[in-house]
Amino acid sequence: MHEVDLAAGEILYEPDHIVDLVWFPNTAVLSVVTLMADGRTVESDTVGYESVTGAISTLGTSVSVNRTFVQIPGAAVKIAAHAVRRQANQSAGFRQLLIRHSQANLAQAHQSVACNALHGVTQRLSRWLLTSQDRTASDVVELTQQYLATMVGVQRTTITQALRELTSMGLVEQGRRRIRILDRAGLEASSCECYEAVRAHLERLIGHAPSRH
Repeated sequence: MHEVDLAAGEILYEPDHIVDLVWFPNTAVLSVVTLMADGRTVESDTVGYESVTGAISTLGTSVSVNRTFVQIPGAAVKIAAHAVRRQANQSAGFRQLLIRHSQANLAQAHQSVACNALHGVTQRLSRWLLTSQDRTASDVVELTQQYLATMVGVQRTTITQALRELTSMGLVEQGRRRIRILDRAGLEASSCECYEAVRAHLERLIGHAPSRH
């Protein structure tokens, strides 16, 4: 096990690449996105200190099907995939734990598909800001509007309008490359049902969900 500092935007996995490392974020937050032929991406999963990424590939095909990169910089623990696989083969309990974490991450991805198809941009942005706050325990999310647009899967002009709406409601405050959450309860009310659904999946499958506290 090696603890390393990950920089914002650092890519950990690309589609069709061999997964040779398993990542356990500590203070870093990772984003799993689907990469389209024209270069656009849509986020399907966010992984913070509550879980792990790369586990299911290590136990199965060993090939990544998505791009995973560092959404918010910070520390993470990396372990060689072969070491994780060896331990999983020796311990049924450890293997089951990895599978449950992978199920929780997959459930989040499924929820994101439904969310992107059925819910409005402001709802999705609210959910994403809440998710980021949970994993950083900070009222300030240090990301650009362009990055937010990529995560929510819309044009930058669309995310700008959604941020203006949240700002006018007194829920957030915009700054240079950062957004401060002013009203957590109001942001939860502005979000869609998917925020609580993902938390419920995490609680049921791995016993806890990330919390801003």
